This record gives sequence, C-alpha cells and structure tokens, in this order.
Amino acid sequence: MAASGDLVSTVERLARDGPSLSVTADLSVSIDGIDIAVGTVDDRIRIQLPSLGAGVRLLRSEHDRLPALSRVLSEADLTAEIRVGRSVIAVAGREAAPGLLSELLSLDRIEVRPRALIQAFVRYE
Repeated sequence: MAASGDLVSTVERLARDGPSLSVTADLSVSIDGIDIAVGTVDDRIRIQLPSLGAGVRLLRSEHDRLPALSRVLSEADLTAEIRVGRSVIAVAGREAAPGLLSELLSLDRIEVRPRALIQAFVRYE
C-alpha cells in the first residue's frame, strides 16, 4: 500500500483496511530541530525527548495534530509513551487515560502525567 505524505492518514488507513498492526522501530527523527528517538519495547512505542523544554516546544508546534495521532493509535490498538529520561510524561493511544490536565491543555485523547512532568523537570532541566 502506498503511503501518503501524512503519517496520521496513512496509519488510519492501515488500521481500518489492513491487517493488525505490529510496530517495531528504532528511529531517530528530527521535528522542528528537536531530535527524538522512537523505538519499541514489548507492545509500546516509546518516544524519547531530549528534555522537558524540547517537549514543550514540540507541544506548541504539533498541538493540533496530537489528538488525531492518539485517536489513530487507539484505532490501531497501539499505545505510545512520551518520555523524558525515565519519566513517562504522556501516553497516547489505546492505554491513554486523559484527565484534567489533558483537558486544560486541549489534548483530548492524550494522558498527561503531572507527577512525571515534575520529576522530569527536577531531574533534567
């Protein structure tokens, strides 16, 4: 199946029309000058950010696309965790449990973990 230029649309099409998705990845990605490591551990996608500040910059630049990505991950029965160091600061996809902070940040289907944000700030900033 040919992939379009929009990752969200491609994953959504595969989740609806294709076989069950299994993700194995070990990637280095740069978005708006932020280097991100994407890998998989067991059945989870891990998105490793270099710092909490980088996460805030990424949130600002990609804010409108994040809820759609989480929805598509859920439809594909996948979960992604966003990490700074060892702290899982957010979860998107099937296992996400959004709360008040997600609502305040208008992140809809993305679970934001306040304690982990504080830990990441104390340890890595």
